[in-house]
Amino acid sequence: MTSVIQLPSDIQDDLRDVQGILVLLSLALAVIASPATPLIVARVTAVMAQHTAMAWAELLDGVIESSEASL
Repeated sequence: MTSVIQLPSDIQDDLRDVQGILVLLSLALAVIASPATPLIVARVTAVMAQHTAMAWAELLDGVIESSEASL
């Protein structure tokens, strides 16, 4: 029997935000991969996607650490 852990609402909100960011990052990857995308647009999109992913990874690291401390 598996048990389901109920997360606090602030962590649930953070996870919803991450889900939205992952969707946007996947769209950015689709734009980058498209042969119709001009090279400069692909490069700028790639840099923005990289910075976004790194910022959210740092945020999630903090959320994980705080949730582990509260358990």
